[in-house]
Amino acid sequence: MKKRVWVLFGFLTVFFGVLGVHLYSLVGDNAVKPVAFGENSVKLTVNRTRGTIYDAQMQPLVNEEKTYYAAILPDETLLMRLNTVLDKENLSALSTQILARKPAVLCLDEPIAFVEGVRLFLSPKRYGARLLAAHLIGYTDTGTGEGITGIEAACNEILEKYAGALSVSYPISGTGTNLKGAEPEIQDTIDHSAGGVVLTIQKDIQKIVEDTAPNYLTKGAVVVMEPSSGEVLAMASFPAYHPDNVAQSIEENNGALINRALALYDCGSVFKTVTVAAALENGIPMACCYDCAGGMTVQKTMFHCHKRLGHQTLDMTNAFAQSCNLYFIQLAKEMGAEKLYNTAVKFGFSQSISLIDGLGTPQGVLPSENELTTDAALANFSFGQGHLLASPLQVTRMTAAIANGGVLPAACVIKGYVDENGTFTPAVRDSGEGERVLSQENAAAIQKMMEKVVTDGTGKQAAGLYAAAGKTGTAETGQINEGNPVVQSWFTGYFPAENPRYVVTVLAEDAQNTNGKATPLFCEISSKVMELEKNKKDG
Repeated sequence: MKKRVWVLFGFLTVFFGVLGVHLYSLVGDNAVKPVAFGENSVKLTVNRTRGTIYDAQMQPLVNEEKTYYAAILPDETLLMRLNTVLDKENLSALSTQILARKPAVLCLDEPIAFVEGVRLFLSPKRYGARLLAAHLIGYTDTGTGEGITGIEAACNEILEKYAGALSVSYPISGTGTNLKGAEPEIQDTIDHSAGGVVLTIQKDIQKIVEDTAPNYLTKGAVVVMEPSSGEVLAMASFPAYHPDNVAQSIEENNGALINRALALYDCGSVFKTVTVAAALENGIPMACCYDCAGGMTVQKTMFHCHKRLGHQTLDMTNAFAQSCNLYFIQLAKEMGAEKLYNTAVKFGFSQSISLIDGLGTPQGVLPSENELTTDAALANFSFGQGHLLASPLQVTRMTAAIANGGVLPAACVIKGYVDENGTFTPAVRDSGEGERVLSQENAAAIQKMMEKVVTDGTGKQAAGLYAAAGKTGTAETGQINEGNPVVQSWFTGYFPAENPRYVVTVLAEDAQNTNGKATPLFCEISSKVMELEKNKKDG
């Protein structure tokens, strides 16, 4: 009896094993698998969106442009019909999918003629043909859709929260074939992606910067900030890149993926703003005079002024306007290293800047207090050379503190958040109203110095249609590019001079080798921004 039971058991095992293999052959294809689990359709995701990134006026920076998506049934006869309407690249990709009996999606630049079995949808594309503020926005992983850099990464959670999708469910038979004549079911939650993040960036100012800068530099950065709030109105890095062509930018090996606005650079003479702030805050008057003979020796190191014949006798205002290195060497020696170092720390030069968790600048570099006990190191420090590195964003904050009457604002790029219904929630600002780093009286004195830079000093090329104030800078790096020294050219300033509303910092990287021009770029940006403001008022 037991033997018969075991024989029967063995027969049933073999029978169900063969049946299982047969069933697996039926459901082995992904497009047919749902049937094996009692489903009668296969779902195809046509397009998936993340939450939208907006500018300060709620203009979308992503998900703005729409393109055509074609949802195509796994029908081999479609290949012949689509042969005349698709290019070779799309046809090749489609063939692979259809021959594997899988529904396919193609992204098309323009609509195709009607073909039975093909559904066309007009749906948002994450990144348009031209993406403003690309370095700030960042990009996503093409496979997972997760944010990799910039706002896409730092705000990944909220952008995923407002993800939407457009999908098509095709009715299929028990063998996994499409039911001809049966209408597919369309599910569309793309509108959910109207929720997202609102930046402080102003799209029209960002466009001015990105349209103008390439005429003056090939490598570098521009930052535009509102001094009273610290809100970043524009941030651009050059060379540009597009999130859909990241691989190409990597191959070109020109550093296009680096956000230079957040990277560290040698400062040069823009740092003299901190030196005069330290002097005034520590009781050295603007009338303080020193002689410039064109060169001087400090601890066996020869320091030269850019005017080799010397400026002769200068007071603080004229030394700042003419950017005389020798004056600042003597000024720093009189006040002492500790006072200059502490003022630099107050201005945030030793800190990193966090715009939002996961997005900001590296920590700035200052010479150590021990290093500054040597006169030569202090001499370099006084006019922005030596072991001193800061980002264009940091230099912008420094200038904003002067324009803002001595209050250093906290840099900000997130204005708030919005849900899919358009309800706006402002971002929480941790820093309050900013930190006072020098007296209002001394800030006003430096404002006059910065105005003189533009009217009578090294920054005359910054003078445009509207009065401005600022500081030039030329930083030696000690690096060599194709036999030529690498020099960073800076201009940082604000406008209008009497009622500062905009701070602009321009960095022209490797200016001597790339013919970068920071000061005239500031001039054109300031003129265009003021014209934009005027047109809005007249408007």
